Amino acid sequence: MTTYIPSYLRPLSQTRTGTHSGVDQKTDDVDLVSCPNIEELEFEQQETVNLWVNKQAYNGKQVVTSNRQIRVDKTVDHPERHWWIIAHGLLENTDPPLREHADVFDFLIAINLCTEDPVFFSQNPGQVTGGAYSYSRGALDYRDDLSPGNIATALLGLNEIPDEIKITDDVISVYEDVREYRSKQIETDAEMDLRVALHMYDDALSSDIWTAMTNLYFVCENLLSSGRRGDKDQRVADSTILSVDDAQAWREMVNRIKHPDKGEDIEGLLDRDELEVPSLRRMRTATNTVLKKSMNETTA
Repeated sequence: MTTYIPSYLRPLSQTRTGTHSGVDQKTDDVDLVSCPNIEELEFEQQETVNLWVNKQAYNGKQVVTSNRQIRVDKTVDHPERHWWIIAHGLLENTDPPLREHADVFDFLIAINLCTEDPVFFSQNPGQVTGGAYSYSRGALDYRDDLSPGNIATALLGLNEIPDEIKITDDVISVYEDVREYRSKQIETDAEMDLRVALHMYDDALSSDIWTAMTNLYFVCENLLSSGRRGDKDQRVADSTILSVDDAQAWREMVNRIKHPDKGEDIEGLLDRDELEVPSLRRMRTATNTVLKKSMNETTA
């Protein structure tokens, strides 16, 4: 059976600061989402999807049986960033049985964990307002003179989103792990850390840049350092693509955001120009690695 999951492709962007408009439209120009490792998974971008239903169709509340195929047209909102996730049999053979909302949520997390590109799939279209209007002579006129945002911020995110998004990891096995830790009866602290981490990860993707970098760091910290002693920065560096300096800068920035009065000689955010904080994309890639590895190790 083929399942169509409606989703919106949204950017994990350095410009998600609250001072730049139209951030979610940054993914409008993506031409292709590919998943070469999983034949049962496809991605299609189109305004209308044609569904062919075998043998039965629903006419109101009455089931009408038929020996022919019936075409159903399904229109979507915001087609520029709307993508159908087409799963051929991946969601049917589940134990416990399929739970529509929960398993779609799990499946989207799994897909997001399997790409290193600065985007994420969501069932929320994100920013949908198109601008402002002025009222003149009894009519509304579109205000096309309004700026989309700060020029410096816009340049920071220029060419941020590639034309092709790649799903590079084994979505099926990651989905099974996500589903397990979101549905099982929690028995250990490690399992609870994973469940909390999955929700913090999902929240980070759709948040502003400050909440995103904070949530992503706490996912890594909780999974790598919970109940363990040792250098946190070294532990992050040993487990991810980040260097010790990257991990230290990330940790210090998060501590400054969350605890402005913690420690000695705390500088303000504006005084940290020389602090080379990793990009949000690299933070997300590091967190993907930690989450997938932690789920795999805890399962084993």
